[in-house]
Amino acid sequence: MTESTGSSSSSNPNPAALPGKGITAIHCLLIPLHNEMILLPNAAVAEVVAYSEPEPIEDAPDWLLGKLNWRDHMVPLISFEVASGGQMAVNQDGARIAVLNTLNSNPNVPYVAIVIQGIPHLQVVVPDIIEENRNADAERPSVSAQIVVEGQEVLVPDLDSLEQRIISLQGN
Repeated sequence: MTESTGSSSSSNPNPAALPGKGITAIHCLLIPLHNEMILLPNAAVAEVVAYSEPEPIEDAPDWLLGKLNWRDHMVPLISFEVASGGQMAVNQDGARIAVLNTLNSNPNVPYVAIVIQGIPHLQVVVPDIIEENRNADAERPSVSAQIVVEGQEVLVPDLDSLEQRIISLQGN
């Protein structure tokens, strides 16, 4: 994040999008899914790796594709499209895996991974380039926001929700 050394601007048209005094920009990754884009802060993405078939998990919900070994961690692999109420990508050509840091320092779920399509792009997010997506469908599970960034409709994943969904499965 880049912080301003001056006073914060009270003319920020969307203060909820960039909370915190003096924050002027957030360095993010715009990540392609099958038919959608997601936006995450750089710090949320641990690594993007080549796609590999996950180890299946018995009786897992359809959004939980299995688990994969990443840097000596067994990481749950999620179809974010399905977890957020969408359709599973049929064609996996060009698929990669984004390993994401979870936010709550839970030693049982330090990472989650999602299947992505293509290569993420860097995106510096400032208040002037984002707006609410007025064409968005109803609220979606595991999505914290549906916004428009420089004309591109994007979803902001709710990493807490994904982590809690994994934890609830581990308890069963």
